[in-house]
Amino acid sequence: MSMPHFTWLALRPLIGLSAAVKQTKNPALYKISGIIVDDTHNMLTLFDGLRNRQIPKTSSSFELSLPSGETAEIEGSALLGHPAERLRRAKKLRW
Repeated sequence: MSMPHFTWLALRPLIGLSAAVKQTKNPALYKISGIIVDDTHNMLTLFDGLRNRQIPKTSSSFELSLPSGETAEIEGSALLGHPAERLRRAKKLRW
């Protein structure tokens, strides 16, 4: 089953979603999975069951598990910025 690419996913709050690192430039971070506990401008923080792991958005892509049960892949560069900044940026593109 192929996973859909959700561009609107960058507009929703990510904290609380399950996530896994699908691609990254840092091999030590590859395939880390957990719950998103923090979303800063340049980093996502995942709790992997033992500790918090900080993953840079710019050099990674993520697979997110949505509350509906679907999974979605998204590039970290689409997630750059704080959640409120991403929403403001999207509103400016529409008008």
